[in-house]
Amino acid sequence: MIEWWSDLWQSWWSWSELSPTAWWGVGMALALGAFVQRTTGFGMAVVGAPLILLQAPDLVPVVLIFYGLLVSCLVVRRYWQQITMSDISTALIGKVPGTILGVWLLVVAPMATLELLIAGIVLFAVVVTLFRLRLPVTPASLFGAGLVSGIFGSVAAIGGPPMVLLMHGMPMERLRGSLAAFFLISSFMTLAALAVAGQVSGWRLGVSLSFLPLVVAGHALGAALAPHIPRGLLQAVSLGLCALAALSLLVKALS
Repeated sequence: MIEWWSDLWQSWWSWSELSPTAWWGVGMALALGAFVQRTTGFGMAVVGAPLILLQAPDLVPVVLIFYGLLVSCLVVRRYWQQITMSDISTALIGKVPGTILGVWLLVVAPMATLELLIAGIVLFAVVVTLFRLRLPVTPASLFGAGLVSGIFGSVAAIGGPPMVLLMHGMPMERLRGSLAAFFLISSFMTLAALAVAGQVSGWRLGVSLSFLPLVVAGHALGAALAPHIPRGLLQAVSLGLCALAALSLLVKALS
């Protein structure tokens, strides 16, 4: 029996192509992202993308889109009455060419270029969150936000900052519901485009699914601790971690 479990264990690590250290590193990054997402509403991918890219670049962006889709489903279920499709329909149109361009970059760009791009996306997200920049909401700006979101989402699963930059002046529940609906639809679009480009394999999905217990644990811990920890403190720590991870990625890409 022990020998059978040992063989199974060895087969798993061989198939996953990850060392135990790398697997736990990715799992902890996802758990941390789920914790931050639950406690602050700040994106899991912004926290997870640079940390995962440092350890298992082949899993980016599929693993983050996979769990971003799960989180979006939960949020849509909670705020479905607040969803206003007119808020996001033009952005979804812009998402189409942005997704195509982003997938093209993911396929053809060298890894060092992708690392620089993802580090820049993360730092952009930090700046947007810190300074709460605001742009006028027009059909043109919604299309542009969707376009940029498509590029960012396909490369690093970080499609949120352009949309948040444009829409954060809305009432909070309407914002959460509409953004969650946007991310739910756009995640399916991105996965479909990645699948056509050959970037969604059984290996990526299987390894991604193996992190589910850690993601659930991070989400549950966030739900338990959120009422007892100041949101400002959590957001400051998460932004600092994001900035540090992005700068580490920049150093790696430029070295």
